[in-house]
Amino acid sequence: MALGKGDLLRGRYRILASLGLGGMGAVYKAFDESLKVDVAVKENLFITDEYATQFRTEAEILASLRHPNLPRVTDYFVVNNVGQYLVMDFIEGEDLRQRMEHNQFVSEEDAIQIGASLCEALTYLHSRKPPVLHRDIKPGNVRIAPDGHVYLVDFGLAKRVEHESEQTYSGAQAMTPGYSPPEQYGSARTDARTDIYSLGATLYAALTGIIPEDALLRAVDGDKLKPIRKLNPRITPRLESVVIKAMAIQPAGRYQSAAEFGKALRGELDPKPMLTQAAAEALTVPPVEESRPRTGRPKPATAPLKKSGFQWGWLFLLVFLLTIGAGFLAVNPGLVTGAAGAVFPFLEPTPTPPPSATATLPPTASQTATIEPTTTLVPTQTPEPTATPEAQPEATQQAGVPTPSPEPGPPQILYASLQGSTAQLFIAGLEETESRPVFPVEGGACQPDWSPDAARIVFVSPCTARQDTYPDASLYLLDLATGQVEALPLGGDGNFEPAWSPDGRRIVFTSLRDGHQQVYLYDLETRGELRLTTTEATILTRHPVWSPDGGVIYFSMRRFGLYQIWRMAPDGQGQEQVIRSGGGMNDFLPAVSPDGSTLLFSQTGRDITDLPRLMRYLLDGSQPLGERIVLPEPITDVSFSLNGQWVAYETSDGRNQDIYLYNVETGRAQRWTTSPQADFDPVWQP
Repeated sequence: MALGKGDLLRGRYRILASLGLGGMGAVYKAFDESLKVDVAVKENLFITDEYATQFRTEAEILASLRHPNLPRVTDYFVVNNVGQYLVMDFIEGEDLRQRMEHNQFVSEEDAIQIGASLCEALTYLHSRKPPVLHRDIKPGNVRIAPDGHVYLVDFGLAKRVEHESEQTYSGAQAMTPGYSPPEQYGSARTDARTDIYSLGATLYAALTGIIPEDALLRAVDGDKLKPIRKLNPRITPRLESVVIKAMAIQPAGRYQSAAEFGKALRGELDPKPMLTQAAAEALTVPPVEESRPRTGRPKPATAPLKKSGFQWGWLFLLVFLLTIGAGFLAVNPGLVTGAAGAVFPFLEPTPTPPPSATATLPPTASQTATIEPTTTLVPTQTPEPTATPEAQPEATQQAGVPTPSPEPGPPQILYASLQGSTAQLFIAGLEETESRPVFPVEGGACQPDWSPDAARIVFVSPCTARQDTYPDASLYLLDLATGQVEALPLGGDGNFEPAWSPDGRRIVFTSLRDGHQQVYLYDLETRGELRLTTTEATILTRHPVWSPDGGVIYFSMRRFGLYQIWRMAPDGQGQEQVIRSGGGMNDFLPAVSPDGSTLLFSQTGRDITDLPRLMRYLLDGSQPLGERIVLPEPITDVSFSLNGQWVAYETSDGRNQDIYLYNVETGRAQRWTTSPQADFDPVWQP
């Protein structure tokens, strides 16, 4: 019988509304007057004995299940000569089909969250004794609560698998075109991989807004699935490949378990090694020995050379290095130190230094000169500001070489250090106890980056203090072999955050010339300049970095008050968002590992003034979202040595900004500079 609003069923369940009607029964929303909660009541009108048996099977299956992503059955009863009734939790919200009707398709983040939740439910079902198969996963059977919690509902086609050799113990033989795999159409055995196909098809529909091509037509007539990214280009290739694999025609080609499918969705298959607890503890800043001068720089402890032969431990550590240490190369505009530690400062514009603090720039392009080397700038053993004379560049003086051109041997680190009223550049080999000043710049120099051949340096000047942006600055090149300094002939001031391309021909940078941050490219061969990003004044772009092959530029874009990681071609074309962490997250400061496999970036919640955490994203598409790396916070300007043994980074102890080294082989971290002034912007020699 059809129940109406207000009817009392079995003296307990007051009907509130009809949720759906069909030839074999209905589903109602009701109020349980005994427990004082809303419930869902599913009705079967005894249309056939087969369907009655199926309905009873569903009740028995659901009554035995307890999982947060499955509805809970609270009652089952029969009304003589009327029908069967199944009472379960009522789930507020909408089903996935309704969400698709409203929005056409769901976002990648939502699809991953939905899919991973359903994989957890399926893992539970498939691991039951005996296993339970759902066999009717589709958007209409995926319920989403207002808080985002996901439920798998409607077990009308469910079956138990008593033995591997048995095809069906109980439940109906049926399918839903577009969502059922080929084996469900005939007498072939169905197993856990049947549900994996249906879940893949459900995610396909959610991501594209269309029902996928029917599996039977794909198997018999050779119909092809429309590529997901053709229908929705905002989806990453990684997620597309995960969903397509789940929908393989042959069960052997799919994920072999729901747990494996869930790991693939979350990007956890073949994860790079994470820091062990011991390694994380080793990264904690060790105390400086009391016998060591506060202004000195300790010599890094080196590990003995390994004997010849394959070293599994070294392979693990090398993978570990590429995972956590790769590529923060000249992308961080600075740190602000304070009582609570350091935080990223690029959140609000920094006032331009007063004219009295800004010295003369290095020679312009039309006044190329050599620079007199100085002996008054002492590395890390920093003199008091009053004892630091300002070096005066002389346009006609032959000065020789400011710093010897790098030679083969232990790797070197280039960095900036505040010296009196300006920052200056210093360089030192890994095992050297003293740094050497590169050359004095009256206006100061910072944010350096090496050319790929380590023969030249690009830097920002003037740099009188560590700032978020540099409204009056421009970019300069230093030839380490000749000491020649050249100002790049750029079309305006406010240029900073330079990054040298892997082929040595181009430099990408951020500029304020249009009143807000935009990304530009300068071609060293043609001496031409190209604006790569063009956004309205409320949208900022900055932090550009290159992929190792030079084919992609990654950068940060600030939209709607939040930073996101984007990428584009070197000509500015094909701009697309890389990571979609959701509306409450800021993602910024991208850096790419030298093998191009991993993107590191910083992340905070909506309040970007919080201490940032370091995140990792696998660029092969095997990971949906950024994965947190266990490192003491904050760590910025991460740079790795070419030989793969050392990682340099900067951090603060709450009093001062210094550079630290982490030896991947020995697992020890130690302070590399102990100057009372701030040391920052480390970058290893390529």
